Amino acid sequence: MSTQATPPVQRLRITFAVDGPAKYVPHLDITRAWVRALRRLGLAVAYSHGYHPHPRVALAAPLPVGYAAEWEMLEVFFDEAVALEELAARLCGALPGGLTVREVEAVPLQAPPLASQVVAAEYAVVIPQPPADLQARVQRLLAAESLPFMRVRRDREVRFDLRPRILRAEVEQRDGEAVLTLQLTHGPEGAARPEDVVSALGMEWGEARATRRRLILG
Repeated sequence: MSTQATPPVQRLRITFAVDGPAKYVPHLDITRAWVRALRRLGLAVAYSHGYHPHPRVALAAPLPVGYAAEWEMLEVFFDEAVALEELAARLCGALPGGLTVREVEAVPLQAPPLASQVVAAEYAVVIPQPPADLQARVQRLLAAESLPFMRVRRDREVRFDLRPRILRAEVEQRDGEAVLTLQLTHGPEGAARPEDVVSALGMEWGEARATRRRLILG
């Protein structure tokens, strides 16, 4: 006689910030940190089915190592319902340093996967000792019809047009530094990285500091 697995009863979206030591933790280890925190609280996290079940905990998008973040998102499925306000408070004491809960909200169980909803991301890149003509460089970049670009990935060259992946670029001068605000596409057809834009502007990444301000859902 066959039995049918019981579906999860709740799906939550957790919004959180990343800073301090957590900036240098790889994507998969960040996910594991969330799984450990949820287990530590004794919560009934749902598991996938099949030969290799795993916790149904997934980040919306990988955060590059070394980046801070203000508004990251994670989704979790539960086999038993959890009180949202209580979960936010309890997680604060269970997460490692550098991960801070912003918000917890319920989402429909049948909604598309969170990762598939991300269409863009907004970044702030602080550039120490920027070139004097950075504003002009940004204007030329935005005026270009195309920006042929090559990225080396896993010992192979990936070539693409960077221009349509840049949705917005603005620069502001602050105390000898420049803050470059970028809104870049993010999706299965390809994503742009702040490093790509900095390179296209004729600069080295060097001591630049990046924060992902938010992920934009479609």
